[in-house]
Amino acid sequence: MSQLVTYNALVGYELEKARRLLRLEQSEVSAKTGISQPVLSRLEKGKASITIDQLYVICEALRIKPEGIITAVTIAVDAFTAEGNVKVTTTKRVSANETNTAGAMLTGAAIGSILTLLLSRGNQD
Repeated sequence: MSQLVTYNALVGYELEKARRLLRLEQSEVSAKTGISQPVLSRLEKGKASITIDQLYVICEALRIKPEGIITAVTIAVDAFTAEGNVKVTTTKRVSANETNTAGAMLTGAAIGSILTLLLSRGNQD
């Protein structure tokens, strides 16, 4: 495996994508949810583990359903797994130094770029 991505990073990517589609700033989502902007930033970057409570509150502020986020993450996991060059793992495993043997950690825009490429390949089949 040459690259890693965590489930938290995939959830964060999907939440950030939804927020940007609505042209909302993190500060606006923070005001609607009561979750501080720094915490929202860490959640979107996959640097913090999201709780079910946080997921529901953020989704409510973004006017989306939590299951939409989970479905998008499931599609991403399937695409990465099928490709074989990106391993999806838990934050706990990354913390246990899995990055030393597996390679680079993907976050944010890199997730979006690779995922877009993989999903577009899948649509061409």
